[in-house]
Amino acid sequence: MAGKTPIPVARSMRVIASNLDLARRQQRITVDLLAERANLSVPTVRKLLNNGAGTLENFLRVARILGLLDGVEQATNPLNTGMGRIRAEEDVPKRVRRPAI
Repeated sequence: MAGKTPIPVARSMRVIASNLDLARRQQRITVDLLAERANLSVPTVRKLLNNGAGTLENFLRVARILGLLDGVEQATNPLNTGMGRIRAEEDVPKRVRRPAI
């Protein structure tokens, strides 16, 4: 069961929502048109743009329409982090299992 949203996560949700809305306005796309192109309802898109509420799939649909999908993929690439670059040199397992208790 999920608990209260951590403050840094809530802050990032607001920032990302604001960034998506700015990208939409810069491209002169109405919320109605964005919703239609993303195959989502207008209320769903409004929730995503106002406070970041929604599913990962809906976020990615909107990011795609706004031309931000490649950037999202790059931002989540572990090889773009210091630890990811270090670990890339090591043998990374295909699965991580819980240790036996």
